[in-house]
Amino acid sequence: MTYCILGFCETTGQSGIAYTTVTIAGGGTSPFYTYGGDIVVVQAYGNIATGIAGARALDQGQSPEEAMLTMKGVDSAFDFRQVGIMMRDGRKAALTGNSARPWAGHHVGEHFIAMGNVLVGEEVVQAMSTAFTESVGETLAERLLRGIEAGRDAGGQVAPDGRYDERCALLKVFGAGPGLEAAPALDLRIDLASDAVTRMRAFYETYKPVIKRRAARALNPADDLPTSDWEAVHMQDNPPPPARK
Repeated sequence: MTYCILGFCETTGQSGIAYTTVTIAGGGTSPFYTYGGDIVVVQAYGNIATGIAGARALDQGQSPEEAMLTMKGVDSAFDFRQVGIMMRDGRKAALTGNSARPWAGHHVGEHFIAMGNVLVGEEVVQAMSTAFTESVGETLAERLLRGIEAGRDAGGQVAPDGRYDERCALLKVFGAGPGLEAAPALDLRIDLASDAVTRMRAFYETYKPVIKRRAARALNPADDLPTSDWEAVHMQDNPPPPARK
């Protein structure tokens, strides 16, 4: 009951993921990340221990294919999992176990993996793939978000009597700028809502002015304004709240 898209931008060197599921707070138990900004997602009967094993394997220098074998070796129920790996250099691997609940599957394309389980059909993964490939030139975050929006619009998660709501959504991109290549450029989550993908779009649009500012202030804090002053200038549609007395 989950679908996601992992991507890599050859121009900026960024890697990232957009993820949504009916499970509340699902983004807190998957994906997993290395110190270098590699991404491992374990879904369809997700297993935290398996995800941690995969991230550790990448940190130790294993390739995506080797890390996949490492995860399989520590997980007796690996055939139930759906796994995607996207490294910060664009290397990737994906697997959908034969015991993952249908419809389940993945597409691996140039610089992306689109995958999901308990979906209305393959059209959900195809829609994500198309949205990503047709948005070349946009930021990686925008392309990933368009991916899960397209998956939702294609039908999303199937339920016995219809479809499940997207109650959780995550959008995370690594590569905040020069000197911060392994740092998150953004890390946004909606943990409980009936329309989490729609809310993620609104959250992202509000947050966009903050992305460059966070990278700049980390490298040059002496040049930064206090947060309330900065937001008053750059976020006039969402001004800072008044100070409490």
